[in-house]
Amino acid sequence: MDKKGLIQYAILLVVLFLISYIYFNYFRVSVEEIKNTNNIKKIEKSLPKTSKDLISDLVYSSVDRKGNKYKIESKEGEITSEDKNVIIMNNVTAEISLINGEKIYISSKKAKYNNENFDTFFQGSVKMKYIYHSIDSENLELSFENQQAKLYNQVVYKNRNSELIADIIFFDFLNMSTKFLMDDKNKNILVKSVINNGNN
Repeated sequence: MDKKGLIQYAILLVVLFLISYIYFNYFRVSVEEIKNTNNIKKIEKSLPKTSKDLISDLVYSSVDRKGNKYKIESKEGEITSEDKNVIIMNNVTAEISLINGEKIYISSKKAKYNNENFDTFFQGSVKMKYIYHSIDSENLELSFENQQAKLYNQVVYKNRNSELIADIIFFDFLNMSTKFLMDDKNKNILVKSVINNGNN
């Protein structure tokens, strides 16, 4: 073999070595990754529809166009496969900080929180406190965008001077108004006066 033939032979070996190296280190790994990805997809497809993603110590915060702040926390939550934007929370507390500096506190056993529009459906031993106002109920639907809340089922409203029992209370955060309603128009809202004699 002459010198020219040896150089061509060496170049051919280097090219074959490079092709082998590239194939085994890049293309072969890609094929394995594709196989693994296909296996994962098959596993995900075989999961039942009731599968849940559990999350601990959740905190969500948001601010509306006017500057009001909404913060909701829970000990644990789960994202269901039905709607990825809805989180079901347990042992929930929420705080609404209004632009005028006042705060509204809400707590409940459970809540469904929509992390897209921040609407929250509280349920189970719901308590809402605002300055010296306190409202207990079993359910509260909060629309943070509309700045409104609807409390219903076993509703008891208390302030310094009175206690009120109604079926539904609408609370408007924008103008701080409250509307009390009964499901049966023939029933009256029960109002009790609280007399402070100085010893309480």
